[in-house]
Amino acid sequence: MTSGAPATPSGPFSRTAAALVSAAIAASLAGMIVLSVFLDDIAGRPSASADGYSVSAIGHRGLVEVLEELDVPVVVSRHGSAAKAEGGVLVVAEPVVPVDDAAAAARLHALVTSAEVALVVLPKWYGTPAADNRRWLADLALLEVAEAEAVLRALGSAGRVVRGRPGEVVLDTLDLGRPDLRLLPDHELAQLVADEDAVVHVLERGALVLELLVGDTTVYVLTDPDVLNNAGLLRPGNAGLVVTLLDRLRDGGAVVIDETLHGYAEEPSLWKALFRFPLALVTLHVGLLALVVVWAGLGRFGPARGAPPPLAAGKEYLVRNTAALLRVAGHHGHALGRYLATAVEAVRHELHAPRELSARELPAWLERVRAARGGTIPFPELEDEVQRAIASRNPRAVLAAADRVHRWRQELIHGPRNHP
Repeated sequence: MTSGAPATPSGPFSRTAAALVSAAIAASLAGMIVLSVFLDDIAGRPSASADGYSVSAIGHRGLVEVLEELDVPVVVSRHGSAAKAEGGVLVVAEPVVPVDDAAAAARLHALVTSAEVALVVLPKWYGTPAADNRRWLADLALLEVAEAEAVLRALGSAGRVVRGRPGEVVLDTLDLGRPDLRLLPDHELAQLVADEDAVVHVLERGALVLELLVGDTTVYVLTDPDVLNNAGLLRPGNAGLVVTLLDRLRDGGAVVIDETLHGYAEEPSLWKALFRFPLALVTLHVGLLALVVVWAGLGRFGPARGAPPPLAAGKEYLVRNTAALLRVAGHHGHALGRYLATAVEAVRHELHAPRELSARELPAWLERVRAARGGTIPFPELEDEVQRAIASRNPRAVLAAADRVHRWRQELIHGPRNHP
């Protein structure tokens, strides 16, 4: 016995919707790859100041990229900079320490002394961002000497900041080479420190690199930022000087560039990270996946419907299945003939026909019974209809004849329906 072909399960989407969803997912993944590969600096801050996010002439973004190109581990830090610099060097480039601001000086001192080795770069320039592009400078000016000296005082140095032409190198214990301190063409102005004994690299007018001991921290001071800012790294010798200095100080560890003193301090937050590039791309895809899952389940509520049993129970199922098999095999005519014979035997049994009644005498006896009980279907006529249905091999004719056989049997056993 067979139970008919199972219905093909329908998916949650139509073919058009599934194609649109697939296209959207593919486009989103392609966009994420393009953004990750070609727009790596999309998370950069729109800054023109002297910080690690700035691409202006006085910014330090170029230093980060140079170190990355040289496969030097470098981190632009907004929290816990000293801890990240463990085993490497902490770089505090051009910190903002206003004159007579004890709180700012204390913050710088605390940050530097929390690291093992630190490089502090004295501030020199300030600029005004351009109105049409906040990443570029509209004008540039020198800071007051006192603001650079305020950084030295926070580190416990009594050195004096001097400015003028750089002159020749007269002391170079770290073999750093000669810098090129021209921020602008035909404008060469060195910012050095005089009256300081702990010198490492000295030009004619003063020291370019100092070595101080601040608490238990070894602090190197680079007095002129034009060696490592974006404009300075374009000059011959400056990149080599800075990379050599950082390699000596980091001793194989990471270079951590602190940005907390430039106003970029931020406590770590998982939620902020999830909605910030590049993790925002992952969050977006997870959100889209959740929407697709919800969409797919909108048409199905409640517990899952159980699968029907492979074979249904009951006489009705057995009869229907048998009938289907007979119809498919073309044996419905034989079944109709057997059904008529079975109906005749049932009538003989129910009405107690004489046992000696032969097959030839049976039609006449059945007709007498029909006339006596008021039946409406003559037996000879019923036999002819059954034979015609069998000969026609038409399922509808066979079914109609079988129904007439059933009514004939009911009439003879129970009487016609309109019997008084």
